[in-house]
Amino acid sequence: MRAIAVGGVESIEAVTSSFWSLAPYGLVLLRLAPNSQTPLQDALWVQANPATRRLVPGAHLFPGLRLRDILDQDEREPFVRELLRWEGSLEGQGSLSTELTLGEGEERVVFHIDAAQRAGHLLLWLRDLTAERRELESLRRDRELFQRVIHCAPDAIFAKDLDGRYTLINPVGASAMGASPADIIGHDDQDIFLPEDASATRAHDQAVLAARQPLTYEDEDVAGQRVWLSTKGVLRDEKTGAVTGLFGISRDITERKHLERELQESEARYRLVARATREVMWDWHLGSGEMSWSTVHGEVFGEAPEACGASPGWWRERIHPDDQPRVLRTLHAAMEGREDHWSSEYRFRRTDGTYASVLERGYIDRSAEGRPERLIGAMMDVSEHKRREEESAREEPLVERVLAIVNHDLGSPLAAIRLFSQMLAQAPNLTPAQHTTLARIEEITRRMTRLTRQMLDSVRARDGALPVRRRAVDLELVCRRVLDEFTAIYPRRDIQLTVEGNTQGDWDEDRLAQVFSNLVGNALEHGDEAHPITLQLWDVAGVQRLEVNSRGKPIDAALLPHLFEPFRTGSPGGRRTSGGGVGLGLFIVREFVRAHQGEVQVRSSLEEGTTFSLSLPRHAPGATDAPDA
Repeated sequence: MRAIAVGGVESIEAVTSSFWSLAPYGLVLLRLAPNSQTPLQDALWVQANPATRRLVPGAHLFPGLRLRDILDQDEREPFVRELLRWEGSLEGQGSLSTELTLGEGEERVVFHIDAAQRAGHLLLWLRDLTAERRELESLRRDRELFQRVIHCAPDAIFAKDLDGRYTLINPVGASAMGASPADIIGHDDQDIFLPEDASATRAHDQAVLAARQPLTYEDEDVAGQRVWLSTKGVLRDEKTGAVTGLFGISRDITERKHLERELQESEARYRLVARATREVMWDWHLGSGEMSWSTVHGEVFGEAPEACGASPGWWRERIHPDDQPRVLRTLHAAMEGREDHWSSEYRFRRTDGTYASVLERGYIDRSAEGRPERLIGAMMDVSEHKRREEESAREEPLVERVLAIVNHDLGSPLAAIRLFSQMLAQAPNLTPAQHTTLARIEEITRRMTRLTRQMLDSVRARDGALPVRRRAVDLELVCRRVLDEFTAIYPRRDIQLTVEGNTQGDWDEDRLAQVFSNLVGNALEHGDEAHPITLQLWDVAGVQRLEVNSRGKPIDAALLPHLFEPFRTGSPGGRRTSGGGVGLGLFIVREFVRAHQGEVQVRSSLEEGTTFSLSLPRHAPGATDAPDA
């Protein structure tokens, strides 16, 4: 600092005074103390212009004071304290340049200081950078916000120049293209997509550039795997307004399109189901009171849907007067309660004045608070079904009486035939052919007896009146008794029984004997004589299990779901069910097993053969014994 030249004090102070009103720059003039060990600390604050006073609060109090005196008065004065740090830096230098920040938050001031030594003085130029820094900070925050938005957005966001090269793309968009943003920036669609997809995308870009306004369209890739909903617009130069490129936002709507297609298919199925079932569909919005009807309404009740009105009054007026109170009472009770389903059967007036018997079922859609908001349902014309039920109700007692008579009147002659054939079989000196003939007579009479009994039981089963009399039974003994009868009739057939575990339970011995007889007879009739018929009897956790297996041609897969239906006498492969030819044997098996709260199933394959599986609870819960037939 001792090297600082001295002289021309009056001239420099006169020069600086001419710039004193210069704005927006601040100007400070300090007179250095050349003979001091600390010439800057001992420097005299000569003057400062008004712009400086805005940047350095209190500057108007400093003229005539040494810098050390200013700091002694206020040791926290930041501007002077910063200047005093230059004490050593100015040694041997003619100028300095730095930035200074004063204050914090909204009070923060940033300015640039240029210092120059002239004629024993230190001249300071102050330039206010506060607004510039705040603008830069705001731009930085905006850019960071923009980057966060495009990086976190679930949609693809991108920008291109006029040549179609990507200048911006977010991770979601890049991932959809199977690459990273760095791999896409600088490339066009021809470098990224298949030629067909690239051409379609470029055509959309050209349409946007030509329109000079945002356009929205759906775009599906060639493979048809993804569908995008894209909005594109042009980018313009802020100063000239010239178009410099385009931007785009694309949303993957593949799942939405799938849902829309499924909804369209569902609606189409709804219309087809309504026509196929001839049901009248309705939708009742309780809030608005509006009610809509399906398009098949006129086909069922003779009324066009548009003539039905949009309120439930039309429906209510056409309910038979005797049925209306009951129907409305049950509907209101279901709505006021907690049920979500409602059904009723009543008479509904057609346009010709006649009444149809209808079965109506509805679903009640409720709010989170349990308040009914919407009812959706269907009316089915069951007039023909009711007519058939009434005819069946009149016919079934007659059929049962006829079958009972047939069973009774055939029972005696069949029993006599079996008795006579058994007596003849005891005669000595019978030839093998005669033994065979008597065995056939025995089998035919046995099958005829079983057939008449099954016909009567089938009528009772359809009426839900199968008698079951339970008592303590050993199922192994029942099986062996049935097998003994078949062994006598079929001495050359191999029938094997395997028993494991407990076989005691409460069952109807006669009914289960009939079940076993039907299953074994079925196996003998359709099984391969070269393979044995196997029966397995075992217990599992309180449930009695039984399987009857025979080898041979498997049952056609199309027949399996219907095998236990009555009167199933054949199949596409020519297979006949048991029971002597009318197809009641397996039906009776199923009904007797169900009467014991059990289940029967069948599986059939070329490798395993055909297996009928039974499961019978030992003590059926809630079962009550029926009276003897």
